[in-house]
Amino acid sequence: MSETAEFTCIRCGKCCSSLLSEDRGILRGLTLLPEEAHLFPEDVVRPAIGVGRRPHDSKFMVLAHQLAVEPCSHLEETGCAVYGDRPSSCRQFPFSLEPSGGGGPLLGVDLNCLSAARLLDAYTQISFKGRDAAERLLRIKEQVAQNPRQAWFYDLKTGRWVRGDRLG
Repeated sequence: MSETAEFTCIRCGKCCSSLLSEDRGILRGLTLLPEEAHLFPEDVVRPAIGVGRRPHDSKFMVLAHQLAVEPCSHLEETGCAVYGDRPSSCRQFPFSLEPSGGGGPLLGVDLNCLSAARLLDAYTQISFKGRDAAERLLRIKEQVAQNPRQAWFYDLKTGRWVRGDRLG
């Protein structure tokens, strides 16, 4: 039986520096749940994921927002200034849960995180405290996967919504 190690963030701040990435043809930032958007200045928060017929339709609903800048405005020399109240995306990092299409979710690990890479070298099982945050973000991913024609993703590069079934 293999031993399970618990991931501990060393608060190096490396993950706080590269928050924008190209994903399936659109530029995306750090995902924020609606109740987390207030943690950042309004002028650096944009919508991220929505569902509905069209973004300007009255029934369109934004499921998540995104931080449109990097590095994070809360990154200080000593690390994260809001570490105890950081967003779900930060709480789950370097892990993520992805829909599997059947059975349980798939666990992703960002090996750019030095702490995670070291643990994976030594252990086959890792637990992490951000699992509840990862599950909340997974539910959004599962919701948009149900109907890609009704899922929309906001492209920071163009400032426009792109329908899920038209992503690269």
